[in-house]
Amino acid sequence: MAHSIEVVSPVSRKISVTVPAEEVNAALNAAAREVGASVTLPGFRKGKAPVSVIEKRFAGEVISRATESLVERRVADILKEEDIKPMSRLDYEGGQIVRGQDLSFSFSFETLPDDVKLPEDLSALTVEMDSSEATEEEIEAFTKRLLKSTATLEEVKESRLPENGDIVTIDVDGQVAGKSVPGMKVENYSIQLSEPKEGKELSELDNIIRSLHAGEEGDGTMVCPEDHIDESLRGKTVALHVKLNKISREILPELDEEFAKKVGFPDLATLQKMLADQANHNKAASARSEAEKKLLDSVLEGQDFPLPEAVVKYQQVEYENEIREYLGQQGLDKAAIDESLKNMEAETRKQAEERARVQVFLTALARREKLEVSAQEVDMQIMQMAREYKQDFRKLRDALYQNGAVNDIQDRMLNSKAMSLLFDKAQKVAPAEAKAE
Repeated sequence: MAHSIEVVSPVSRKISVTVPAEEVNAALNAAAREVGASVTLPGFRKGKAPVSVIEKRFAGEVISRATESLVERRVADILKEEDIKPMSRLDYEGGQIVRGQDLSFSFSFETLPDDVKLPEDLSALTVEMDSSEATEEEIEAFTKRLLKSTATLEEVKESRLPENGDIVTIDVDGQVAGKSVPGMKVENYSIQLSEPKEGKELSELDNIIRSLHAGEEGDGTMVCPEDHIDESLRGKTVALHVKLNKISREILPELDEEFAKKVGFPDLATLQKMLADQANHNKAASARSEAEKKLLDSVLEGQDFPLPEAVVKYQQVEYENEIREYLGQQGLDKAAIDESLKNMEAETRKQAEERARVQVFLTALARREKLEVSAQEVDMQIMQMAREYKQDFRKLRDALYQNGAVNDIQDRMLNSKAMSLLFDKAQKVAPAEAKAE
């Protein structure tokens, strides 16, 4: 078997293959035996009909099986021999199998660019990382969130304006040029009023709410924020119409022995230890996540390598699905969501390219470091997914393998391993130490 590789672009390859006639004949014979093993023809015992008879009688199926088996086997051998892992699906040309003749076909795909710059010594990298130990204030805030999760609401009956700490239920419609803004049209939406952070002022929405009694409506304007999901609306004036449906006050339970037992703990001390441990866990996870982003930004800074279009398209679909879910939760219908995504096409493409850069870098690192994801690790991940979505593990596993989605799972797990390796090898320094250096 002979093959040649054509470099179509920095991220595209085309491999042309020629399989000699002897291998073609052997593949046809094997396929005919497979088909013949399950059929009975007149004059022959089951599975005993000659290969020539089976091939003539079931020509279509034999040729199909032989072609599929031969091409798949040869492609797998070539990719292994050349140490190539495609980043896209394979596009085939040719491949018409005929007994006694050589088989010629080609397949094209996208792969990693050659000019991804990987750090030679991962341990020489440094990254700023905030403390992973929760402060007393953070533990207190986490404790308050637990208490709030079991709080009761009492509607305010007296006629008064909303105050800090109140939970208000509102209808809001934010419009630009007479059309509702994605994420700014909600009904019976509840928010808790609080003092603005130091140096900040109350939002226009907050000001409108605080000027109303329950049952009243009010209007105002605001500037659409620069981080709004729809880029075309950023910086534009939004006309706000607000109805204050209800004012409620929050009644928190006492953090005492009785409460501890109510939520399943033997005593208050055990509950408080859990709260401190969980607050520390959350702080550590947040600190690591922020540090990982800083580390990726540093190793990718100044790099400008070409991206496989298949990877960009995949990331764009993923990002658009996240937006669809978010806008759906805000109450927008499909038509409004589709329109918003159309307006955001340049933005989603930009975000997809950023994500693709990270994916390509981590994939290149994983390959250099020879990282792998075992079948057992994939099964554990699928088992976790099955529990999360309350599905049968075997059925979910079979479906993921049949539709090829398991490859995406493997790629994500591999990139996660590469990120962990990159972060674990790097030296962590506190922000103060980094400034001193």
